[in-house]
Amino acid sequence: MWPPVGDPAAPLERTTLAWRRTGLALLIGALTIGRLTLDALGPAVVVPTALAAALAGWVIIAALRTRRLARAHPGEPSFSVLTDGRLPAVVAALVGALALGEVLAAVAHLL
Repeated sequence: MWPPVGDPAAPLERTTLAWRRTGLALLIGALTIGRLTLDALGPAVVVPTALAAALAGWVIIAALRTRRLARAHPGEPSFSVLTDGRLPAVVAALVGALALGEVLAAVAHLL
């Protein structure tokens, strides 16, 4: 078997950068959808938008602290995974909530 080539920390760095980009995209998406739905739904959208922005901020902060959240995979010391599923669950819930808000805005616009 060939020895590994390159930096063994590269997969962790790529994962960290991907989570950072995901958090920033969620933050921009939450603020944009909140701004666009403000006209259709009124001030009722401010609290969900603030909550979505806070959760997106949590994703960004968790990605910035990824070295403490990551643990080595038992079979491969250079591969790491998140210690639990909270971060992916928050991302999934946030994307679902953003989609639901957009659907509600579309329905309100039709009525």
